[in-house]
Amino acid sequence: MPRDLRSQKNEATLTASPESQTHNEDLLATDQGGYNEFTIHHQDDTPVFGNTRSGKADGKDLSDLHPYVQTLSLTDVESCVALENATFPEHERCSREKFLYRFTACPELSLGLFSTTAPGELYANLPTYPFARAPDTASPTNKSTLVAQVVATKCATPTVTNEAMELPADWRSRAPASGNRGHREQGRTIAIHSLAVLPTFKGRGLGKLVMRSYMQRVEASGIASRIALLAHDHLVEYYEALGFRNLGKSETTFGGGGWNDMVYDIAEQQPGL
Repeated sequence: MPRDLRSQKNEATLTASPESQTHNEDLLATDQGGYNEFTIHHQDDTPVFGNTRSGKADGKDLSDLHPYVQTLSLTDVESCVALENATFPEHERCSREKFLYRFTACPELSLGLFSTTAPGELYANLPTYPFARAPDTASPTNKSTLVAQVVATKCATPTVTNEAMELPADWRSRAPASGNRGHREQGRTIAIHSLAVLPTFKGRGLGKLVMRSYMQRVEASGIASRIALLAHDHLVEYYEALGFRNLGKSETTFGGGGWNDMVYDIAEQQPGL
C-alpha cells in the first residue's frame, strides 16, 4: 500500500518554491503559535518581507506574514475555491466539486501555505480571509489564512491527461472508481491540478516556496516516481528552473488546451526508487 505523505513528515526538509492550470479531520497538529514541524524558518533575524506600515496587506510589506504549510482537507474547501477564483480565469478553475472529490479521495496529496495572524484588519481584504479559522484550540482568536495551495491526485499515466482531470461519475457512492477518471491510488504519477498563490502575494517567491516544499514531501514519501503538471508557454521556464522537463505540447484539452506537458522525474533524482 502506498505510503502516506504525512507519515513521512519528519523526513522532508522545508526550503524556499504555480497550477497545472487548470471529510478528513486529520490536519497536521500545530503548536500554540500556529506552527508545526513544517513551519518556514529563516536563517537570520532579517525581516524577509520588509516592514508592514499600512493597515492592509499589499504584497510588498509582509513582515506580518507568518507562513507554514500543512495538508489540506475538506475543512479548507471554501478557502481553496476562493483562492482558485482569485487566481485563474473561469474556464481554467478547479470546481468546488472537484475540491470535494480530491480532498475526499486523497487529501494527503494536497498542501496549503497558510499565514497565522492575530485579529485585525491586515488580511481582511484577502478573498480567503472570510473562511480563515483558528489554527488550534490554544489560539482561538488567531486566524489561519490560506495564501497558496498545491492540489493533486495520482494517475496511472506518465503525464496529466483529460481523464486525470475529470471526476469519476460515481465518486460519491464510495464504490471503487471505475475507468481511468480521477485519482488512481496505485498510480505512480502525482498529477498537480492547481498551484495557486493569492494575487496580492505574487512575485514574492511563495509559489516556489510551497512547490519546493511539496516536491520534497513527495520525494521523501516514496509514493511516486514522478510529478506531472500542465503549463502554458510563459510558465515553462519557471517549472524548468524547479527541475521539470518540458515534453512538448500536451493532448489534454482541459480549459481549452494549449498546454505543455511538464514532468519532474523522482526516479532520476533518487536512483533505485
